[in-house]
This record gives sequence, structure tokens and C-alpha cells, in this order.
Amino acid sequence: MGISAEQLVGDSSCDMVVITTPPNTHYDLAKLCLKARKHILVEKPFVSRLEDADHLIKLASDVGQLICVYQNRRFDSDFLTVQKFVQDGVFGRISEIDTHFDYYRPESAESWRGQLSTAEGGGALFDLGSHLIDQAYILFGLPCSVYGRLLNQKRGCLDLMHPDSVHAQLNYANGMIVNIRISDMSVESPQRRFWIRGTKASFKKDGMDPQEAQLESGLLPTSSNFGVERTGSEGRLVIVRKDGTIQELSHPSVRSQNYGALYQGFAEAVWSGNEDMVPVSALQAREVLRILESVYASAKVDQVVKL
Repeated sequence: MGISAEQLVGDSSCDMVVITTPPNTHYDLAKLCLKARKHILVEKPFVSRLEDADHLIKLASDVGQLICVYQNRRFDSDFLTVQKFVQDGVFGRISEIDTHFDYYRPESAESWRGQLSTAEGGGALFDLGSHLIDQAYILFGLPCSVYGRLLNQKRGCLDLMHPDSVHAQLNYANGMIVNIRISDMSVESPQRRFWIRGTKASFKKDGMDPQEAQLESGLLPTSSNFGVERTGSEGRLVIVRKDGTIQELSHPSVRSQNYGALYQGFAEAVWSGNEDMVPVSALQAREVLRILESVYASAKVDQVVKL
């Protein structure tokens, strides 16, 4: 016997609801949960329209509930490595970053990822682009302008509604450029993940963080080797030494906290009632959505869009 969403959120023993449904249902379900006085953890993309994000943020504040958005890629070992390099000033002044989610998937997805339009929160921009733009936002904040191109590489054409490929350029006031690159038709192995260039160092990293593949294979997060990259997948760090010579170093990734850290962090925020402890706040997700909408607006007119 089935149970409705209304019945589920009406359970007084339930404090928090995790929303992992397709993105075109996020807004209505989140609103339902908040009105029922439930804290919510929402899969990315948070919602597909900025006005919906604003309404949910206000509603959560009015009813005293917390919202967390599931941006698990903040806990990837490769990203944590890059984040540490940036915080430690390893690169000096960064000039350009390429950040990739590339695959070879010549068949269209039969799930919502291949069926929903960009306007519904589907397609490569909102699916994978949410992750890469969130990472860029956490590292550097809002860009001053963006330029975007949305394509369907399987069909070989521009496609605003069902793109499987994205190239977005985020431009920052200091001249730094962050290139967001997503492709479903990348014949490469291993796939590029990061290429970062600065005045003091550069860094290249190939391959994906292992956690998703490990979970799919049945490995538990409690396993001692969960989140540990295989030997030989280290990144390549090239630095300028004090004498001006160039040195190349093999650099293993930082050990990931694993994706469970996001759940633990949100649980602690709920227990304490401290909104500042939410690992990925709705306000942060709103700013990421603002960038996503600007990339789409740019692709629509083929022009740079200022934020």
C-alpha cells in the first residue's frame, strides 16, 4: 500500500525529509515539507528558478526550519586538494582554471537526466554544471560576468533545452578565468578533471573521485579504503623553485571526509538549531543558481552576461 507525500510529512516523529526526486519536483515538495515544519535536505539542483529559491528561503525563515542542499562534490578528494592549494597560496595569482566533468556516453539517458529540459532543471547545465559551478563559487565567490555555450554533442548542434555538453567561462574582476567544461562525448581515458595555472605553480589532475563508483560497487563508507584513490592516479604539481627553475612533483589527493560528512554536518545543524552550521546553505545554492541562470542567458543570446 502506497503512502502520499502529504502523509509522509505529516508524521510527527519525522524531523527532517531528504528530497531526492527529479529536480522539477523539488520546489513543490520542499514547500510541502517546510509548511509541515520539517527540515529538508534537497538534492541538487536546489530548484530551477531563482524566484523559487527566494520563496523557499523566505518560507524556511518564517517557519523556523533549515534547508541544506546536497552538494556532495564539495567532499571529493580532488576538490579538497585544490581547495587546500588555493587556501595555502600554492598557485600564487591564478590566471586560469579548467574544471571538467567529461564522459563517453554516446547513448541518451532514459532517466530524467535525459528527458527533462533545462527549464525543468534537467540537462548537463543543471545536472553536472551545478557541481562544478558550486565548487568555483566556494573557492572564489561570484564572478563578475559569464559566457556560456550549450550543445548537444550527440546530435552535433547547439541545444539550449537538452544539452549534453557545456562550456561556461566565469570571469573574475582580477582577470582570473574559470572554464567549466562538461561533455558526454569525450573519447579519453583517463578523463581530465582539473588544470590550474598560476604565477607560482600549475596542477593537473585526471580521473574522478572514487566514492561514487565505490558506492555503486557496494563498498561501504565504513570501509578503510573508502574514498582512497588508486595508486597511480596522483595529480601533477609543477612549481617554480626559489632559484627560478621548474620542478615537477607527483601529488596525491587529500583524503576525503566522504559524503557522509554532509549528512553529519546537517544533522548537527538541526540538533543545535544553528543555521550557520548547515554544510551547504540555501543562500549558497541560490547564488549558484544565479550563475547557472546567467550561463543559460548568455548561451541564449551568444553574449557575455554580467552578474
